[in-house]
Amino acid sequence: MNRTLTSAQVDRVDAWATVYEEIYTDGHARGTAAGGLEGWVDALSGRPLPAEIMWEWRDATVDLLRGLRPERVLDVGTGTGMIARVLGPEVRSYHAVDLTLAGVRDLIDDPDRPAGLTFDRRAAHELSLQSLPGDRPDLILLNSVVHYFPDRDYLDAVLTNLLDLLAPGGVLFLGDLRDARRDPSRLRERAWRSEPWADPHRLDELVADLARRDRELALDPWEPGESVGADTTVLARCLQDSDLARYRVDVLLRPGGRAPGGQVAGGRKAEVRNADPQATHLWEHLGDDEEHRETEARAVLSADGVVDVPDGLMCPFGPSALEASWWTPAGSAGVHMSRQSPDRLILTAQPLTPTGRQSQAGQRDQAGARAQTAHPTEESK
Repeated sequence: MNRTLTSAQVDRVDAWATVYEEIYTDGHARGTAAGGLEGWVDALSGRPLPAEIMWEWRDATVDLLRGLRPERVLDVGTGTGMIARVLGPEVRSYHAVDLTLAGVRDLIDDPDRPAGLTFDRRAAHELSLQSLPGDRPDLILLNSVVHYFPDRDYLDAVLTNLLDLLAPGGVLFLGDLRDARRDPSRLRERAWRSEPWADPHRLDELVADLARRDRELALDPWEPGESVGADTTVLARCLQDSDLARYRVDVLLRPGGRAPGGQVAGGRKAEVRNADPQATHLWEHLGDDEEHRETEARAVLSADGVVDVPDGLMCPFGPSALEASWWTPAGSAGVHMSRQSPDRLILTAQPLTPTGRQSQAGQRDQAGARAQTAHPTEESK
């Protein structure tokens, strides 16, 4: 990584390493860590997340990643190996790194683990091409990790480096990202759960106190891609109602207009093509009642249209992301977040582009970037 980190950033990363070393070591001592649930807490209640919620989230995430058809995976911040345990045996190579490997000690010690499943104790900012055991990955995971990063500068440095490690046509997956656009609602729900009898003024005080004490990183989910010149797809979490469904999203970054070595095409800031499907139909215009609107929405999607709907978990009407995923042929991959409104969803019938493949527009941009690298124009010199 070319960018120099501050001592405060490194200290923050080291502090998380110490915390999770203790959590995972204690879990193994009690014989529970292999289940993969150590350290997972509901941010709204402060209690451990129920196992059925966690397995639903794990299975939905793995299904989404399978749809990208990866062959070589780099898992940055593997934790207890919840994804590695399922996806690792299905791909050609799966390299898992973490600040501590205490959460996957049973996998490391397993003589029957797949030959392509490898591990390394390393921080995200310490990764380089030389640290990888084989070819460049076509899928890099930062799953439920970003909210522990010290700040946006650290995140941008890590993302810039990881995008440079990707194989052509590869995807960088930011899973379980805290959506800052919904954070006010999240903090108010936490405050209300702590004191459900509080009056509005007291609730405002509780929200302000929670905001002051919150040290986890929350982001507008489109901002990371804009910062590093990557095409961005933001997907809703198609899960039953919980903190994981209401206030977190999944983000896919593709290098887009970046030329080899991390430079943008022509030496200028790349124009980011956010993968925002443009709605052809609005939920409120599809009928007078929700049953009729659902029927019309299904018909629009079957004809490859795009529907803008309110998120039923955040609004008094409309489908939840999970319900909406049943309407579209693309399933959960067809339920996008709205860029214009944090409380609305964009439904499309189109599946995600697999790794190693690009749209025709993306191929043209990559070809242009290579041509300008080989034969710079006067403007880019």
